[in-house]
Amino acid sequence: MPSSRKIGFFNLTAPIYDHVFHPALGELCQQGGFADEGIIVDIGGGTGRMAASLQNGKRKVLVADASMKMLLQSIKRAELWAVGADAVHLPFRTGCVAGILIADAYHHFQKREEVIRESARLLRKDGILYIFEPNIKKIAVKIVALLEWMLGMKSKFFHISEIQSLVSGYGFQVIELKEDGASIRLCFKRIG
Repeated sequence: MPSSRKIGFFNLTAPIYDHVFHPALGELCQQGGFADEGIIVDIGGGTGRMAASLQNGKRKVLVADASMKMLLQSIKRAELWAVGADAVHLPFRTGCVAGILIADAYHHFQKREEVIRESARLLRKDGILYIFEPNIKKIAVKIVALLEWMLGMKSKFFHISEIQSLVSGYGFQVIELKEDGASIRLCFKRIG
């Protein structure tokens, strides 16, 4: 469960979040290799800014987040589903999801191993897990990490190899690893 301080921050910033934090990143999520149809779950998806870019006629995108005020912003977007849930206990049956997106949220999870285990449970065989994170090698991201630490958010930023190592241990095969300026992108396929 996220800390109350972290949820408080996201509840407070929900109405302005999309205008201040990475407003143009949605197009990057379209590169995740998701199937053309099925259900995609955006874990920690907040306002749905990334999820909205994945929505199409055959694909249904659901935003799962612990902040109700962030979810209220997401349901204002056309045809997005939203569910208030902790990332380690998602209310879906095993193997029912075609893809999972974790965009700019992995560093906020306190129980990362459990989130990845839950992702593995939800994904069908050959389902896609796409993780988009800030690149801690960059000065600007180090400043953000310091600010989040000062706010008491308990965020922890990782290098691409650290995320790869953790995720690969849960039945995932690497499809793509990419450092692109201030961001990193990791795409995995569920093989187990």
